Amino acid sequence: MRRKNLNLRRIKKNRQSEKLAEKLIQFKHNKRTWSNKFKDAFGGLMSSFRGQSSYHVHFIAMITVITAAFLIGNFDTVRWSIIILCIVLVIGTEMVNTSIENLAKAITKKYDPKIELALDIASGAVLLVSFGAVIIGIILFTESILNVCSVS
Repeated sequence: MRRKNLNLRRIKKNRQSEKLAEKLIQFKHNKRTWSNKFKDAFGGLMSSFRGQSSYHVHFIAMITVITAAFLIGNFDTVRWSIIILCIVLVIGTEMVNTSIENLAKAITKKYDPKIELALDIASGAVLLVSFGAVIIGIILFTESILNVCSVS
């Protein structure tokens, strides 16, 4: 009886593997148009912002920084470029972190120290990029505020 159950499990597992292989082959052979690629990418952006509370914090920080830069008023194109680059890097790194988290959940529900390490490293990358963006922001805003105060 036990051997029969084992064989049934193997058959079931093989069928699942075959179905997955068929889907992968179909995906590989389907030619995706540029419009579909952009549609998927924008869908990924929207899913990221809807699915994670971290994005809300980053979004509020982004609005605050952009508003402050407009209020100070003496930001040239280089300063704006640096601010935009910092914002994109933080949000992009957060998206990579979120995708790794989702992939880890899809792989297994069980505890795995290697997956935990990968998740911790991805979170550390977000933290590092965020700290760097804050330091760059402090430098840019301090200099701009000092320039505004010295002109007045």
